[in-house]
Amino acid sequence: MQSNEKPVSRPTTYIEAMPVRGRISRQQPKGLPIINLGYNELPYGPPPSVKAAIDAVGQHPNTYGGPGCDALRAALGKTYNLDPDTLICGNGSEELLDVIGRSFARPGDEILISQFGYIQFQMVAHRVGADLVKAPEKEFTADVDGILAGVSDFTKVIFLANPNNPTGTVLPVSELERLVQSLRGDVVLVIDLAYGEFTGEAYCAAVHELAKGRENIIVTCTFSKAFGLAGLRVGWAQVPAWMLPGFYVTRGMGSVNNMAQNAAIAALADIDLVRERVAEIVSERDRVALALKSMGVSSTPSGSNFLMATIEGAGAERTEELVEYLFDEGGFVVNRTREAGLEHFLRFSLGTPEQNDQFLDCVSGFVGQRIV
Repeated sequence: MQSNEKPVSRPTTYIEAMPVRGRISRQQPKGLPIINLGYNELPYGPPPSVKAAIDAVGQHPNTYGGPGCDALRAALGKTYNLDPDTLICGNGSEELLDVIGRSFARPGDEILISQFGYIQFQMVAHRVGADLVKAPEKEFTADVDGILAGVSDFTKVIFLANPNNPTGTVLPVSELERLVQSLRGDVVLVIDLAYGEFTGEAYCAAVHELAKGRENIIVTCTFSKAFGLAGLRVGWAQVPAWMLPGFYVTRGMGSVNNMAQNAAIAALADIDLVRERVAEIVSERDRVALALKSMGVSSTPSGSNFLMATIEGAGAERTEELVEYLFDEGGFVVNRTREAGLEHFLRFSLGTPEQNDQFLDCVSGFVGQRIV
């Protein structure tokens, strides 16, 4: 029997969906307030100076921000001793990662990342149709020899996050120097410092110094993490000057809104408070990691504002039970790691000391041990 149904005609897309592991979104069964530790956000509200900048610009939503972010780039240059003419700002550092990928890679090219590299690197390769190559890691940390061995005649871009998301691990500057010195000059190396402040200002300064004067090194940064401006979406990058004209063509026109620019400038002017908050997060990171270890929950060494942890000797099913327990009993939302080989881990950002105490009590209830 012949069907009278006509075939459905629809446009053809070049982008296929990528599988992701979702976060809990159902209602909290006890009516507890939700404490979201799944996005690596800072747990503090804006300081008065930043709030004032937001409020002031909020009175004029009819105005664009400057397309070139001139005042913000000048403030960044002054704060970090960088030439503003080598800086570009974007709608979060993710926009700039996308700009880099679209500028240098096409189908048939290769984008190289470490085995457990940031998921956005994989998404950039997916968007531009480039082949993604993963270099093996050692103890959940990027390995320079593995990266160099993965470079081929088709390699156009290397994305390397330090500290890395989701593992939190960090390559020392000496290893970054070895990578830079050994890499072909026609391969773009992107060092993502999104969490750099939590490793230390000296580390960040050394990475920026390493990139100065080199024609193939880019350093990406963000105000979303240490500065607590995740909701405003403003990132920046240190870029070889010759790349900038092409990047401005590839980047969205005026993609950093007026409120984001002015809030970021105010945050840079209040850098001492940023440092205080970073210091508290780092102290809490060490305290929480030690407390979890006493309960049989180990975490990878972290230079970020989050920990990637696993119940010692347990598998992915037990980790999933902990994820559900944290939500049901404490209202905590944590991140299920999505990368193959990390299924037995979960990742969570550090909250305030009070939130972290509640989190530890909740984990203790799950494993049936008291915190020592």
